Amino acid sequence: MSTRKPSATADPTTPGADLAAWNDLPRQQLAACTQACCAMFRGFEAVRRVQQKTAHQALAHHQAIADMLKEPCHPMDLVAMQAEMVRFDMQGATMYWQQLASAIFEMQRELLGNAASAAQAEAGQVSGGISGQVPMPGLNPFFFNVNGGQRAAAT
Repeated sequence: MSTRKPSATADPTTPGADLAAWNDLPRQQLAACTQACCAMFRGFEAVRRVQQKTAHQALAHHQAIADMLKEPCHPMDLVAMQAEMVRFDMQGATMYWQQLASAIFEMQRELLGNAASAAQAEAGQVSGGISGQVPMPGLNPFFFNVNGGQRAAAT
């Protein structure tokens, strides 16, 4: 006969312990998806603004050259206009791709920033967790466990 008394602390891995966290999963999924969509749509708007600005500048420049070509001119003037068009188009294309890359990098930065802040929020919940509850890895807005390997190694 054993003289050991059963432990007074409840097993934190019981099925009902984190039922509220499991029930909150659909809201967390929807919030994460909505945040990602908002960041993506802001990025798409930035790309559209870059495209619109570039198209407007190209239209104005080519319209000015088209107006000059309506009048008779010297053959050297034609060569100069053609060289100016090539220079403008090359410079415009370079600026367009730089601005486009900048808008896309900003969109990616925002998406990664949202994911990083969600991971930090989960890490804060894990370290300062509510007593009596076990953190449930994978229940964060972006559904990945950033510290999983470190926590497993520590136990």
